[in-house]
Amino acid sequence: MPDLHVRPYSIAELNNLSETKVDVNTPIRLYFRSAKSVLQQARVYMNEGDFQEAYRLYMKYTKLGLSELRKHPKFSLAENKVDIKAIEKNCNEALNAMELMKPKLEARYKEYLHRLEKEKERQRKLKEEEGIQSRLRKLAYVEEKTQVDEEPANKPWSLQDELQGVVGVGSQTEAAYRQSLDNSPHVYYPGVLQRNQSDQFTYQANTGDVLIKSPPIPRKEPLVPGNIPLNLPPIPPKVHLDAGPAPSLPPKIELEVSKDISNDVGDFSDATTENGEPLRRINTPSKIMERFLEIASSNTNRNLETCGILCGHLKSNELTVTTLLIPKQTSTSDTCTTENEEDVFEYQDRHDLLTLGWIHTHPTQSCFMSSVDLHTHCSYQLMLPEAIAIVCAPKHKPNYGIFRLTDPPGLDVITRCREPRAFHPHPDVPIYTDALDLGHVRMSPLSFKVVDLR
Repeated sequence: MPDLHVRPYSIAELNNLSETKVDVNTPIRLYFRSAKSVLQQARVYMNEGDFQEAYRLYMKYTKLGLSELRKHPKFSLAENKVDIKAIEKNCNEALNAMELMKPKLEARYKEYLHRLEKEKERQRKLKEEEGIQSRLRKLAYVEEKTQVDEEPANKPWSLQDELQGVVGVGSQTEAAYRQSLDNSPHVYYPGVLQRNQSDQFTYQANTGDVLIKSPPIPRKEPLVPGNIPLNLPPIPPKVHLDAGPAPSLPPKIELEVSKDISNDVGDFSDATTENGEPLRRINTPSKIMERFLEIASSNTNRNLETCGILCGHLKSNELTVTTLLIPKQTSTSDTCTTENEEDVFEYQDRHDLLTLGWIHTHPTQSCFMSSVDLHTHCSYQLMLPEAIAIVCAPKHKPNYGIFRLTDPPGLDVITRCREPRAFHPHPDVPIYTDALDLGHVRMSPLSFKVVDLR
């Protein structure tokens, strides 16, 4: 699914994102647990005000309970009537909740489209203005180049030419110069009669003071070739820094968290599935492996596997492991099977706990996911995409690993696998991957509870 905290989605888009399919070869009890997990999460998101994600999960629940589960061959069995009845009842809750949230979601999406249209219009105007400025710069460049090209090329520089017409230079006499003076203010300089040996001009003056009029400053002509006016559009006035505050721009459309009430939003994981779908962060107690190995030590000394279930809560779009649940189980050196699962479900329901994954030991083997482990974990990840499997191998290095099935191809490969043998090969593709390094698992010094049901 896309990250619903990026932008508002329409009701039609949310309906598409809530699609779910039932595999007839997957035990129906897994879908019952998955439906319960979806309902729990939907309630959390609604209570936190994240109506968009709540709507999607409620919709997923109703599709599963009212449509998809009916396609399972075990749906009509008497043993499933209690679970089916509970799901149908909860579908009424889901439908009522969606009716309440729908107007809010539609209003938010409409506002988003309006803001998006305004932003597009602003960008269009900016591009038009940039185009005008670019054309003006090109015209100015052509004018300047034309003026340079019209100046005489390769003409040698001459001091005589530069001084031609300057008062007091050449053959003009002092008397003639005095006659040309008008009533303008005068400046008196000491008179000097000297012939310049470098340029052959005579700088004429008497030994007395010479009255010299300051020459007028010539008027500057516009830098247009031939003084021909160009029909250019007026250049917009510049905004000076000291001219007061700059005009405000329309607000930018920011990526917004889909919330209707103010609350603290969690630190979202940057991890995604191989398909690009975002994974919520799982906060895991850093001491949980050490504590689990202590509990499993008696079995480990006898080369028997031990397993536990990782339970926890959802808050602010983050999952946190709060409870290590040890179920009744039977073990061998290579397998571990839980018993009396109803006791586990009853405890989880009573304490409103989500199943976030599982943990088990490899007392004689290294740290990896066996074919049995892959099939066991598939049921967890079908219930929750972020579900993790922790493998502890106390006699090897590394002595633990945190994994998940790739999606794709791993989840699909294991879901479709029909091999009856416990240990069997799978296609040579990356079926599982590390979930800790650069993944969605964060180890933290969190406290947790141990519940041993054995």
